Amino acid sequence: MTKKLSVAMGLFLLVAATGCSSEDTSLSENNESSNSITNGDITLRYGGDLAKNIELKNSAVDFIKFDQSGQKLSAATNKTTYTPNLSGAIAAVGSNWYNINNGETYYIAEGTTFTGGFNFNSAGKIIVLGELGGSNWINVPNGGKVEVGNNGKISSSANFHLNSGGTLDNYGFATYSTGSVDGTINNFNNLNFSNSVSLNGGSTVNNRCRMVFNAQNNYLNSNLNNEGYLTFSKGFNVNGSGVLNLKPQSYTEVTGGSVSVDGKVSNTGSTFARMDFSNMSFANLNASPAFTGFIDMNFVNTSYSVLQSNNKINNQVTLNSNAFIPAAECTPQKGIAPCADTELQFTLVANVVSPSVTSTTLSATGVTMNNGFAYVSYHTNDATAGNNTKGAIRIINVTDYNSPSLVSEALFNNIEFNNVDVANNKLYAVGGDKNGAKLVTAPLYNNIFNTQDLSSFLNYKLPSSTAKNSYFYNNYLYASTGTTGGGFFKLNPNDGYSVAEQFNFAGDRAKYVAHNNTYQVFLATQANGATLRIANNDGSNAKVYTYNTLTQTVTDGKNAIVLDDEYVYLALSDKGVAKIRLSDGQLMSTFVPRNFKVNNQNVFSQTGLTNAVAVNNCYLYLANGTDGVIVLNKNSFKVVGYYKLNGSANYIYINNNLAFVASGKDGLNILKIN
Repeated sequence: MTKKLSVAMGLFLLVAATGCSSEDTSLSENNESSNSITNGDITLRYGGDLAKNIELKNSAVDFIKFDQSGQKLSAATNKTTYTPNLSGAIAAVGSNWYNINNGETYYIAEGTTFTGGFNFNSAGKIIVLGELGGSNWINVPNGGKVEVGNNGKISSSANFHLNSGGTLDNYGFATYSTGSVDGTINNFNNLNFSNSVSLNGGSTVNNRCRMVFNAQNNYLNSNLNNEGYLTFSKGFNVNGSGVLNLKPQSYTEVTGGSVSVDGKVSNTGSTFARMDFSNMSFANLNASPAFTGFIDMNFVNTSYSVLQSNNKINNQVTLNSNAFIPAAECTPQKGIAPCADTELQFTLVANVVSPSVTSTTLSATGVTMNNGFAYVSYHTNDATAGNNTKGAIRIINVTDYNSPSLVSEALFNNIEFNNVDVANNKLYAVGGDKNGAKLVTAPLYNNIFNTQDLSSFLNYKLPSSTAKNSYFYNNYLYASTGTTGGGFFKLNPNDGYSVAEQFNFAGDRAKYVAHNNTYQVFLATQANGATLRIANNDGSNAKVYTYNTLTQTVTDGKNAIVLDDEYVYLALSDKGVAKIRLSDGQLMSTFVPRNFKVNNQNVFSQTGLTNAVAVNNCYLYLANGTDGVIVLNKNSFKVVGYYKLNGSANYIYINNNLAFVASGKDGLNILKIN
């Protein structure tokens, strides 16, 4: 049976027309010359002197760092500069034919094209500084050598072939068009195999920059060593005697065709090589394992289930881990950049003065971002305001990171807010009034409030005395509310936000709900520890985990939680922060700031509380009260550093490279993460 909630439909009176300022300034001492409309319960301000609430800083933050030790990655591959030795060399010109005798060197001058032919009588050398064109066969014998300079070129029309013992050193742009390689290729720049090719048993091919196999039916019967960027446009076959050796930090992609492995694809180094497979298929993988060593394999439109059975990969191979390959002259950047702890720094962009309602200064409680606008919720500080319930919602334009602007604010005389969410051009703010938990909704027009009509602000009663936070997903609002009758609820907006489903009665122990693209997590605290409900994003397939070691002494904290793709991070007041794996609920790491010491000395306060956490690609950020913001490497859980701002860090929210730190009545700080 669906439980129906009472609804106050907020039929507010319009007091002022567009462009006029209300004479009623009883709700706020801020921005008296701003445009405003009011109905006594709500005052909506916009334009005018609202800009005075933001003090632009754009100053570096004193970020105190700690030494970190980590694995050093291999250097990215770059092109090699080639200097030819033309001493005694003979110029090859036009379409002539030349016989190369033992020890002789011929060269094609830069800026010229040679269309003739070479006949190696024995070991000799050709230096290509211009272009080797024409369609004649050039067979490089045992001991013969061809060097292509940085601006040199072997064209696709040239029938160029390496016999056993012959060598090609390519520092320029070479196309290999014949069907087999029997000698040695050292590629330091760009080399294309234009037709199907067999790397025969006596050959060795070393790619130190950019190499492309353009056709299908490529057979590796020997060693192909990739230290740079290697592409197979239509697949490859590693025969029994063949090995594709991938050096650490190399990048190999297969963009079509099929792959067969009877030999090995291997990385014997201690850091990862990367392979990307798209729009292709795996054929015969007779080797067990076929792929060995630190290889990260990533897939798009490609089935890879064959790799997950019958020992086709060893335990060092990873699948879809998105390993990072740095950009260089020879390789594109792939994956997510590793955490460069020593380079992390912050710029304080602006401080936003807290709003005040009838002489009561408010504190920021929640932030969300949408389309370049930040939406901030505010409430009264119980320690100073008592039962004086006031609240606000502000909209800040942060499209220009260096110059944010306050667009509008809605000040509430009887409702305070603990959090705010935006979805489908609608704002959802949750909190409470003297009669219990409340939800306020308002439509957004071009990301802002309707400045002409307050009747679009609607409010609804929710279970319990206060609502902690909420989020909108798949046509329902999911909300966490606390104290008697509280818990975790799925609310139906088509029926006045009635309770469609109650997932868990947690009463005053209900703390926070958060989600990512896959999971939904609800946190409750109790006398014997912390409890998590981890479910699908719609609340289905739930599993409940309790962590007795995470019992808090301080039980009235905000206890915000945040998710990345794999983990949920819990702010646990005096217990610091905990990292828990979403897939199985395993507690991975904990960090308690008051226990952190350097040279046997405490760094942080013994009374500091972890109020909230935020996360990005590399780091976990703790709003830790008077300690300020503490930054951890989210993988190692080591302290990277910390910074302090005015006031106590009570809440933190991060979106891309912007951080919002709420410092109680001292205001909201906006920072750039550099």
